[in-house]
Amino acid sequence: PFEVQVSEEAGPQKVRAWGPGLETGVVGKSADFVVEAIGTEVGTLGFSIEGPSQAKIECDDKGDGSCDVRYWPTEAGDYAVHVICDDEDIKDSPFMAHILAANNDVYPENVKCFGPGLEPLGCIVNKAADFTIDTNGAGRGELKLYAQDAEGLPIDIQITDRGDSSFFCVYIPTKPIKHTIIITWGEVNVPSSPFRVTIGEGSHPENVKVYGPGVEKAGLKANEPTYFTVDCSDAGQGDVSIGIKCAPGVVGPAEADIDFDIIKNDNDTFTVKYTPPGAGQYTIMVLFADQ
Repeated sequence: PFEVQVSEEAGPQKVRAWGPGLETGVVGKSADFVVEAIGTEVGTLGFSIEGPSQAKIECDDKGDGSCDVRYWPTEAGDYAVHVICDDEDIKDSPFMAHILAANNDVYPENVKCFGPGLEPLGCIVNKAADFTIDTNGAGRGELKLYAQDAEGLPIDIQITDRGDSSFFCVYIPTKPIKHTIIITWGEVNVPSSPFRVTIGEGSHPENVKVYGPGVEKAGLKANEPTYFTVDCSDAGQGDVSIGIKCAPGVVGPAEADIDFDIIKNDNDTFTVKYTPPGAGQYTIMVLFADQ
């Protein structure tokens, strides 16, 4: 008998691979795809191509847990693309790619892609991001988009053909994580693709919560310390600023600023402590991202 050790569950998937080069390509042009790390621990990567011809392979580490991989098939036909991690094929590997004969009427190198939706920074959660694809001078090709976020989920991109060899594209990011967009024309990657876009959290001052005895309308006593909490856990990116004033007559004839201490907690909340110096009306201003 053979003794086989079986673990309780399979080990975690360390990397995933996706993109046009795992499905198709064109003879003489690079077939491109993306390999991304899943989690923090990544093994040793390897790649091999089996098919009608030998294919040169290049790997460009982007330094963000992902790399761009490209290979150059020299004959048409079906190719098996192996993505290997720690000497084993990853899930779904080998990928079967159908390589097409060269098409001299398509010029993907002439495609221009631009707009805020492709910029590395500037896009924020729940706000539409757009970009334009200009195919003037690129011949008669078919436009395809491949897009995933850092969790491997597809990105829904709406494409509108303007009828002048250009396309207007819009997507709405729902998570503040990296989005990767691959654009092909005639089954070949266009210049600067893949595009990696880091989505920001944005600023949502309407989600800040302020509570505690220090902001109650009644119950405070002069010269007794009090406090209140500012909860910014759902407010995104921004700085907190506080102002406390007392009405004329409390400590003098004019309105006066009141000293306070602000303590930053570990859960995106702040504790504000102050001591009312006298009886009367107090005004507390709480600003987030200057709002």
